[in-house]
Amino acid sequence: MNTRGMYPPRKDHTVLIALSVSAGVIVLSLLAWFLTRDSPESPAKPSELPSQWPSPGGEVVRQVPMPTGELAVALPGRTSGHVLCGAVPEQTWASALGGPVLREVDKNGLCHVVSANLDVSATFWADPVPTKGVDPEAVTVAGRQGELTRFGPEGFGRILAVRLSDSTEKWVRPTLRLSVHQVPGDRAEHDYRAIALALAGPMVGAITTPGPSLPAADKPREMTPILGTGITDAPYPLITWQLCTQLSRALKVPLDQLEPGPFGSCRHEEDLKSITLTYHQDSTGSFTDRVAGRPAHEKTLGTNIEIQLLDDSRQTLEISWIDGAKPDGELRAFAEEVVPPLLGR
Repeated sequence: MNTRGMYPPRKDHTVLIALSVSAGVIVLSLLAWFLTRDSPESPAKPSELPSQWPSPGGEVVRQVPMPTGELAVALPGRTSGHVLCGAVPEQTWASALGGPVLREVDKNGLCHVVSANLDVSATFWADPVPTKGVDPEAVTVAGRQGELTRFGPEGFGRILAVRLSDSTEKWVRPTLRLSVHQVPGDRAEHDYRAIALALAGPMVGAITTPGPSLPAADKPREMTPILGTGITDAPYPLITWQLCTQLSRALKVPLDQLEPGPFGSCRHEEDLKSITLTYHQDSTGSFTDRVAGRPAHEKTLGTNIEIQLLDDSRQTLEISWIDGAKPDGELRAFAEEVVPPLLGR
């Protein structure tokens, strides 16, 4: 039987398989090329302002008195955040950051400002100032010497540090520190150096207008309260001076018999009696009572009472009176006397 021609030679069969595989590879390659050629990258989602604001634990920026002289570096932490955010007009923030902004004092007391693309924080630092930047550059800000450095994964952000006081007192934070960087996901180019300088100039100028120098911590000075002012949002020296002034007047004792504290307190001790006035910048108390027309809470009956000083702030005055011979009601009567002048009434 002649079977020639019934089956193709093995060599031809192999060639056909190879050609089929090659053709499939070419078709798939052409299809992949066609699908990917000139295919643009997925467009980045436009950056937007945060939907939740203030951030958790943050406060809406409120108007506070601007410090003068060297007193800015002696502000309580929360107050300094409001001062620094308010020292730059909102339109200047928006102009420097390239669009609408949101401002807050965050949970750490920093002035925190964001636009859709940029993030800025400003605060005062105590010595030693942490060093995070590289490539330092000497700059002049509102007539003061400062240092500008790079920071961040790409070195795009900037940190600007400006020394505002040479005081070494423990209650002083003498260096203003401002940082500028992009928000996560932002791909635009920014002149971070120009932004930092554009913000720091008016900020430093607004908080260092002519005024008093910082006093030594052990030299309290009597200050007559001025109508409309008090201890709220004031630098620590002013708070201490006014607490001692009111304690001296209420107890009818000389100032030199009082013990001023560096962080807003004043005490008088005599025999077994101790009376202390203490300022708190961020109390967590619950105020269900009222004293001197303000929300209050008597923490220990007849011995300790705390008064909230402002409606939109957690600043308080705590009065502690340790005296076993004190008549009932004496603490509240004392509070009614000393609180109004400390509110600027």
